[in-house]
Amino acid sequence: IHCMTYTSTSHMVSPATGNCSAPQRTAAACSSNPTMMHSRQNKENSIPKPMAANPSQMQNHTGTKDDPSGKDKGMPTVCGLPLKWVSLVLLTFVTTWTVFSIKLARASSKAYMNSTVVLFAELFKFVLSCLLLALEKGSMRDAIRLIVEESSSNFVEVLKLCVPGLAYTIQNNLIFLSVDLLSAAVQQVTYQLKILTAALLSVTFLGRRVGLKRWISLFVLVAGVVLVQIPGDVNSRELPKADLEQFSSYPGSGMGRALLGLCGALGACFASGFGGVYMEMVLKGSPKSIWLRNVQLAVFGASSAALGVLSSDREAVFSDGLTRGYTPFVWLMAFTVASGGLLVAAVLKYADNILRQFSTAISVILTTGLSAYVLHEISLDAMFGVGASLTIFATFMYSGVLDKFLPLSILG
Repeated sequence: IHCMTYTSTSHMVSPATGNCSAPQRTAAACSSNPTMMHSRQNKENSIPKPMAANPSQMQNHTGTKDDPSGKDKGMPTVCGLPLKWVSLVLLTFVTTWTVFSIKLARASSKAYMNSTVVLFAELFKFVLSCLLLALEKGSMRDAIRLIVEESSSNFVEVLKLCVPGLAYTIQNNLIFLSVDLLSAAVQQVTYQLKILTAALLSVTFLGRRVGLKRWISLFVLVAGVVLVQIPGDVNSRELPKADLEQFSSYPGSGMGRALLGLCGALGACFASGFGGVYMEMVLKGSPKSIWLRNVQLAVFGASSAALGVLSSDREAVFSDGLTRGYTPFVWLMAFTVASGGLLVAAVLKYADNILRQFSTAISVILTTGLSAYVLHEISLDAMFGVGASLTIFATFMYSGVLDKFLPLSILG
């Protein structure tokens, strides 16, 4: 019986024959028998080495110079860069630019109606999703055939999408409201409370268990958002009325605007969490294409947005039209809102959890800098810095990025 094992630091490879192939039997154990040891020595030169001696082969086994772990091997690249790093840049850009584009659009025009922007954003999303579905299926004809077949054969399942479609329409309207009333920095930090609403709704509707670590992180998240809402000095963040109204269509200033903006941000967080949990609860495990789902969601979203236009701005639309007060910046904002969500959906499969949390943190920092030094709509103070830092820390803690630094009593 011949016995030969190869032991590495992480596992044991045993290309042995006969009875000695069990992983727990090492070369040392087999060497106690002289006959077996002699046979092992005679076979050493005939057995292929587990690890290649060629340096280039060694590099393929362990990874590249820029990626020693080999984790990026096989991942699609863009201009030679792994797609996960490209996705990090795109996620950060979309999250930051969406808020910034809303501010620019409002600075260019006070007359446009938020409800019509949401409607056009859903229409843009429908067109873009159809194009992406056609690209996935090979032709527009095949895409249209799939849409018709799914809508007719699974009508009840498709009809369930009207609930998240309505929720996301409400979410977009409330995001526009909160960005109008709050600074971009405060709105961005406050909107991280969507983690809290998603967690609470998951416990309520999906019966999930939230461990001690996540409850602590949610408490830290709420504390950070509260600190962001409270300026260290009563007048430290209060800018002149002209500056406040430059990026908003709502009159007034002070606590009234801040309270209404906070309510809008909280409502957007709840709508976002509810839409996501409902999708997971009702449509979990559905094998449908992500672009097909977005086409169907856009149909219900556009229908809900049209009802919103008729209920809130019917007279203005009938007298001045849907595009009242529209400028190139307004159209750019509508396209950004539509394409941003699709872009995020497309790249999330390549961005792991850690990269997504880094993207959130970088976006909060960039938005704060733009809000303070480009838009000049907020004056930063120590209270805001502490609150924003706590919010970012809570996001990392909730997602598990900091698990290796936390005691086992919390993780358990």
